[in-house]
Amino acid sequence: MIFETIANKCSHEKVLSKYFKAGCYHDGTVEFASPLLLIGFTNRCGSNLLGGYMRALDGIGGFQEQLNHDAVKNLSSKQGLRTFPDYIRHVSKGARQYGFKASVEQVGMLYRFGIARMYPSVRVLHVVRNNTLAQAVSFSIADQTKQWTIRQKKVADARYDRKDISRRLDWISSQNQAMRLAAQVFNFSYETITYEDLVANPQQAITKAGAFFGAPPPATVPVPALTRQADEINDAFIGRYLADIWRR
Repeated sequence: MIFETIANKCSHEKVLSKYFKAGCYHDGTVEFASPLLLIGFTNRCGSNLLGGYMRALDGIGGFQEQLNHDAVKNLSSKQGLRTFPDYIRHVSKGARQYGFKASVEQVGMLYRFGIARMYPSVRVLHVVRNNTLAQAVSFSIADQTKQWTIRQKKVADARYDRKDISRRLDWISSQNQAMRLAAQVFNFSYETITYEDLVANPQQAITKAGAFFGAPPPATVPVPALTRQADEINDAFIGRYLADIWRR
């Protein structure tokens, strides 16, 4: 299962393969002076919060959803970009270092398309949550309401679903294991950072992240653009899930 996660093409890779065809692939020539920076993530792990902090560091840009097929296709169409390497070159312009958020499947996509070989090396900073139950509950709620950030409006109310939360717990565990293994298989530098540390001590966490990515520590901690989204519904669902598990 873990190896299949790394080896199989995700929807983004399949769509981009059809869109660019042979233009997906890079010939292996190193073009950038600095490493390819990746925030490895699973849904609701805190990657958007970390990405916001990273963009506030001197000379670093990116760390958004730029590898999603819809974002790639839209910008490529507007700018007349004919290949995926052209897209990477275009979005990276103007930043001394540029990074992407990447699921483990997207990490594999960058390797298979040869994008990783455009850089002298690749660094994967993997964001994980110690409280995976809270992450799974948050994922379940966001997927039902379609409110992925506090700025978005809910399209539906969330309902408690023990089986759905259990499936997401298993998925998060599998994805995190696959991310660690993918970095090892592809020979990418790898480090972890926890959402809990990012919230409890932003200065220390950002300094650690910046050091791994090769950026100087910030003089002050920037104010995050995102605020905590979890509320009493999250707490109620966590309580119900724990009670259900104990009863079983």
